[in-house]
Amino acid sequence: MALIFTVDDDSDIRRLIKVLFEDRGHEVVALENGKQCLDRLDENPSVIFLDVAMPVMGGMEALKTIKNSKSDLPVIMVTGVDDVASAVKSMKFGAFDYIVKPFDELRLFSVLDKAIEQTSLVGQVRYLQGELSRMQGVRTIVGESPALTDTLEKIQKVGASNAGVLLLGESGTGKELMARAIHENSPFSKGLFVDINCGAIPENLQESELFGHNKGSFTGATETRKGRLELADGGTLFLDEVAEMSLKTQVKLLRYLQEKSFERVGGIKKIFTSTRVIAATNKDLNEKIKDGSFREDLYYRLAVFPVTIPPLRERKEDIPSLAAHFVDIYKKEFEKKIFSITSEAMNALVNYFWPGNVRELGNVVYQAMIMTESGCVDIDSLPSNVKNETYQKIHGENESQFTSKEDSIDPFEESVRQVLQRALELTNGDIPETAKKLKLSRSSFYRMVQKYDLTKPVPKN
Repeated sequence: MALIFTVDDDSDIRRLIKVLFEDRGHEVVALENGKQCLDRLDENPSVIFLDVAMPVMGGMEALKTIKNSKSDLPVIMVTGVDDVASAVKSMKFGAFDYIVKPFDELRLFSVLDKAIEQTSLVGQVRYLQGELSRMQGVRTIVGESPALTDTLEKIQKVGASNAGVLLLGESGTGKELMARAIHENSPFSKGLFVDINCGAIPENLQESELFGHNKGSFTGATETRKGRLELADGGTLFLDEVAEMSLKTQVKLLRYLQEKSFERVGGIKKIFTSTRVIAATNKDLNEKIKDGSFREDLYYRLAVFPVTIPPLRERKEDIPSLAAHFVDIYKKEFEKKIFSITSEAMNALVNYFWPGNVRELGNVVYQAMIMTESGCVDIDSLPSNVKNETYQKIHGENESQFTSKEDSIDPFEESVRQVLQRALELTNGDIPETAKKLKLSRSSFYRMVQKYDLTKPVPKN
């Protein structure tokens, strides 16, 4: 379904276009002149049909303004037989196409379908560009251990179906990568993979993020906006940390899973989408159901096919290949050449318990690459807790399944900041000397100082 503006001073033309397009399931807003169109442009229409000759503000003037603010929005000029030259001229100003009154319905529908397809493609390209930038190429599932192989076999089998999947596992085990693998091996692979982290969004905004909202539906809703579920139409929606979803949003999600339709916040019109939903959590949902913070009926809708992702300590044979994979990825960020991990350092990595799983391993490798003064990651460059066998023995046997240990592990950005800050303190705040010790260029380290808000220590007397 698309939102379409038809802008014409002829009420019969407005009524005709509205009826024709609404019969095809679209939402149509009928407007009398270019000014009304501009006043409602923040509702984000997918296509605009714009008459050339109108009072108050004509189509040509409105077209120029629209293209200045929304250059990718398809605008189709509507003209009388005697005004085709103006319509052709408007193409030079960025119009998508033009149609002539009286309408040929086949031509009208053909132009509309092409315009909607362009809008969809532009949206997908923008989303994918953002995804590529965010992911930075780190999307490979690495390892050949029996535990991982068994999980991947399940992922491949369920991917070919339409079944809902619930991914279970500790924090950092790679649940999002598994969700992407399901998507890429599914009938929904031609659509977008859209993710939403329920734990990172305040409860009062979860419903809007997921289902979208209409202009004016709440304070700050200055324009109509599609939600993640609508963006994922024809593709996959990944609900990460689904246990953190508010009860109000759970009710609306359950209804969508039952009916495949929803309303935007502040809206009354049903929107139908064909979207596969994959959910993930590191929490025990049965406990959440018992304490009343998660709906049992939603659990059974999401967990049609549950898959448990093994923690890293149960697939230790994958650690060498994973560590080498991270070195290969991160070395592009450093101006020093780092190609390998020493056997002593690798033994320490394999023997460590990894409460933060693959994510923690990536963080440790990155920190070690900052600290190493040789062409490889050696034992001296590893954090003390990783190379400390006593730490491993104390913590190695007492972890319960699906218990998140994020509270005991610094987030990635904070971990890097601490390492850089320590290096700066060891050189008594001498930035050029710190950069030299880290085998970074001075300019690169200055950028890190700004990025991580490092504090330059007061020089000692």
